[in-house]
Amino acid sequence: MDEEEDCMTIEDIIETLEKTDMPDSRIDAFITCAFLLKQLRPAEPNDFDGPNDYLPSSIKSEHGFLMARPFTHDVNHAIDLCREIRPDAVWHLARGRQTADESLYGAQLREIKESESVLGEAESNHAALALTLAALRAHVRQEDEKRAGA
Repeated sequence: MDEEEDCMTIEDIIETLEKTDMPDSRIDAFITCAFLLKQLRPAEPNDFDGPNDYLPSSIKSEHGFLMARPFTHDVNHAIDLCREIRPDAVWHLARGRQTADESLYGAQLREIKESESVLGEAESNHAALALTLAALRAHVRQEDEKRAGA
């Protein structure tokens, strides 16, 4: 892994997910480290005995390796991420499209207040990926608002 990837920001993760329509175990590892296991880092292939031992979803810990949560693969884990990032929000996930070139799923995180303004939203052909991307966008928006208010 190069140094740039080792320092992947939330914005980098969002940009990567925007370019794909497939779940990504490596991105799941970066998300897990960014939000749940902040003291750890995604594992690298040279952390293992050989290339066949490496899994992209591995996370290096002091005592060995852990597996990342499958946020981009599994809707239930994506919902958990929404709750972790914005416990003050509700999430919406919808399926359907009007034309063949539209994404199959749309996801939003909304404020629970009367205004119910959209905090983050995304589209994808994979439900979990759409919800994960919406949660990450909501996080970036929240951080931007904190910086603007400071």
